[in-house]
Amino acid sequence: MHIPDGLLSPTLIIIFWVVVVAVMVLGYFRMGRMFETEESEKLVPYIGVLAAVIFAFQFVNYPVPGGTSGHLVGGTLVAVVLGPWASVIVLFLVLLVQSLFGDGGITAIGANTFNMGIIGGIVGFYIVLGLVKILGRTNMKKILVTTISTAIGAYISIVLAAFICGIELSISNVLPLSVAVPTMVFWHLLIGVGEAIISALIVFYILKAKPELVTTKDLMGVMLID
Repeated sequence: MHIPDGLLSPTLIIIFWVVVVAVMVLGYFRMGRMFETEESEKLVPYIGVLAAVIFAFQFVNYPVPGGTSGHLVGGTLVAVVLGPWASVIVLFLVLLVQSLFGDGGITAIGANTFNMGIIGGIVGFYIVLGLVKILGRTNMKKILVTTISTAIGAYISIVLAAFICGIELSISNVLPLSVAVPTMVFWHLLIGVGEAIISALIVFYILKAKPELVTTKDLMGVMLID
């Protein structure tokens, strides 16, 4: 899903940069509240570890016709653990470093962050949130509710991000819509299985080992563990 330089139209490049910068500025102030607590110093290295995990997530790329690629994203994982706003900032930083090594274009960072951080992260989080509220009414253990919701949300969000990426490529006349969207969606329907399993397992482990590090408990509206 890394879009390289030279594929997107200048108009789309500018629009996505404006949107992503605006969201990150808003996210910066929203995340500021998270660092006002006494435990906040523990979150800094934790954010770094998650960023490294996402970097590793995206290390293996599968070429997709049209010049882009398919790979794991990790946006929903970051959003569930650190909050939806954090996913945009973390994905932006990861994509910035990757672009310096030729993995994704520098001019396309805005579009790539939109796809992976906003669609994959923020949208993915609210899918998880909705599922948690629905499944939370059942007798299922809360940790399983969150784990299953994360798996489903991660899967849907990566496929949705691929769908959006296909539309962007089509608008930029890289590929016809009838080719770009089915191609991107098809590969990410397969890749999404890995995204769902890995994201769910990491969230499950964190909830078991260090549930206090999950900062979205209040946003979820339910206890994440029994």
